[in-house]
Amino acid sequence: MKNLLVFKIVFCLVFLETFIFAQELPIFAGKNAPFNFRHRGEVTGITVDILAQIFKDNNLPFAQEKIVLDTWSSVFSQAIVTPNSVLITVTRLPEREEMLQWVGPITDVKLAIIAKKRLNIKMTDIKDLKGNRIVSVKNTAAERAFVKAGGDLNALDRVSTPKQAYKMLEYDRVQAIIATDLPFLYEMVKEGLDANEYEVVYVIKKASYYICLHKDIDPKITKMLQKGLDDLKIPDSLGMSPYQKIMYKYFKDASLSEAK
Repeated sequence: MKNLLVFKIVFCLVFLETFIFAQELPIFAGKNAPFNFRHRGEVTGITVDILAQIFKDNNLPFAQEKIVLDTWSSVFSQAIVTPNSVLITVTRLPEREEMLQWVGPITDVKLAIIAKKRLNIKMTDIKDLKGNRIVSVKNTAAERAFVKAGGDLNALDRVSTPKQAYKMLEYDRVQAIIATDLPFLYEMVKEGLDANEYEVVYVIKKASYYICLHKDIDPKITKMLQKGLDDLKIPDSLGMSPYQKIMYKYFKDASLSEAK
């Protein structure tokens, strides 16, 4: 009986600590549709929905007003120095490993070269693009990966926004785009375009997105969030998990195949 009482007290204290943490929690999110973006005045997206569902499943408050949506460089620098903070949709890199605590992966992505299938572009090397007109969005992760892999930045048509790049590809002003696959796929779905007309012709780099916690947060909270994410991926009696339902909300049945 005494042991049971001690267990209940400890459980209540841990829950109270976690509840207070959730209430005060600043969430930093880099602009990256469909994972983090603003829609009708609220910050939404795949990672936001997942985090909100994990909090709900653990009876914790999720404060929309605590989300700071800004450029990646801004939110990353803020999150690193802000105690008890969360940074969402983060690419896991060796140089970041000890700076944060990791929950995930949320999903895997490909930084890739994408083209219309009918063009039948074949690539085995980054330099196989020679002779094609290629568009990229300035200073994106995909563009940087292209250059790091040996691609020529001067050979690209560089634009300021993803929408500009997508339209150039849609209207055949370029033969291919350098982009991250899932944001590209989301744009196709959002604009009512047929994603089956496009394919990944070359994968520059593969990456995974995570939810990150400040390094000084109690690891018990990190474990709680990881378990919450793992539970979201468990299928229900109809064979569909809450995680899959969130993904379907943004991608429907669309997918982006790789060129054979």
